Amino acid sequence: DDGSKPTPTMETQPIFDGEEITAPTLWIKHLVIKDSKLNSSSIRNSEKVHSCDQERQSALEEARQNPREGIVIPECAPGGLYKPVQCHQSTGYCWCVLVDTGRPLPGTSTRYETPVCESDARSKSTEIDDPFKDRELPGCPEGKKVEFITSLLDALTTDMVQAINSAAPTGGGRFSEPDPNHTLEERVVHWYFSQLDNNSSNDINKRELKPFKRYVKKKAKPKKCARRFTDYCDLNKDKSISLQELKGCLGVSKEGGECLSF
Repeated sequence: DDGSKPTPTMETQPIFDGEEITAPTLWIKHLVIKDSKLNSSSIRNSEKVHSCDQERQSALEEARQNPREGIVIPECAPGGLYKPVQCHQSTGYCWCVLVDTGRPLPGTSTRYETPVCESDARSKSTEIDDPFKDRELPGCPEGKKVEFITSLLDALTTDMVQAINSAAPTGGGRFSEPDPNHTLEERVVHWYFSQLDNNSSNDINKRELKPFKRYVKKKAKPKKCARRFTDYCDLNKDKSISLQELKGCLGVSKEGGECLSF
């Protein structure tokens, strides 16, 4: 307020503004899209795709073409690595990342100050044990599946922020204090799960799944991916969806084996 700190300008028009959010949703979308590119078999053999330098060039080019989008431009270290602290200039948020992949570390984001980060934090090879990674979504090819999940997460994020900022939230005040270790994605899934779990049984039963199916069909694209999405999320085929299953099918589980604990 005194002019000594960076503040978002009217021109940048950040999507989210407020202390409730721990990281910009633009960065979340950026990561999901990046993951789909890295998982594409056509470029899997090129190690340079994983470098920060190439991603920075892509982000700079995108920022030139869409100056009002508030694109996150990664800061790079030598050897194609990421600097341990990354920031989103138009919103004032900074967060710690894994230096080899650029993935944000949960619970580290701050606003208008620099977080304290490990200088050599790297991803662990044990984090690849994801039961949804190679799970097929019928009628929805792999590339389209990533696009579909991205659009669904984006819609849920928007709805959560609107509900939190609403003077009289429709959820009847069911906004529990967020866990500081949760990423924005995890907060979104926890929030939506609580909206669906009307009887507080810690799973979404067949009756409670109906509004979820309607929501997915209405909000996410491409539409053909919505038809079997609830079956895709129901990993153990018990006709209900647990919190871990919902996190897993939306791609927001932190620990590799977390989805298997339901």
